[in-house]
Amino acid sequence: MRRALLPRSACLLVLLASSNTADADRPASTGFYAEAGVGATGHLGAARSWSAIGPTVDLRVGYDLFSWLSVGIAASTASHEATVPPPPEGEWYQLYQARGDARLGFRVDSLAFFAEGGAGAAYISSNVLGKVMVLDPGERFTIAFAGGGGLEYQLQNRHYAFGVAATYWMLPQFDALQGVEGRFYMRYTYGGSH
Repeated sequence: MRRALLPRSACLLVLLASSNTADADRPASTGFYAEAGVGATGHLGAARSWSAIGPTVDLRVGYDLFSWLSVGIAASTASHEATVPPPPEGEWYQLYQARGDARLGFRVDSLAFFAEGGAGAAYISSNVLGKVMVLDPGERFTIAFAGGGGLEYQLQNRHYAFGVAATYWMLPQFDALQGVEGRFYMRYTYGGSH
């Protein structure tokens, strides 16, 4: 039994060593990037009672200044069912956000950990939340702040990565409307390796 265990252990060590070599030979690209993600957004605080959790779509483009610092533009849209007292019933609204953002991160083999944040503007498609005093009459635009972080997995092809991220955002002029977004994304980087 011990004789059978020794060759199996040796094979396992060879496999583990070769997988570490593959990770070390897997540099991530740096340069211009594009990122697309899908997920869900929910509101926090009092607004949670007036808006259902809804789907979200995110797009990001930017440039890696260094292997640990990226700057870019982030845009997202989310659809929510308004759960305000009737009437109206079954009404949906969209929340659009765009901002300049920066991402700080570090890489451990094929995994990258990052924190990101930025500021910009937001637009709401309907005044349905005015009924519960989240919006003032005629108000549709606000400044927007966001911050969050995530984890990214670098594929064998150095240009592609998949990740998961969470973002907290706040819209001060919409009665300090706040929310949390979770998303899965794919990133493509156009440049060479670092």
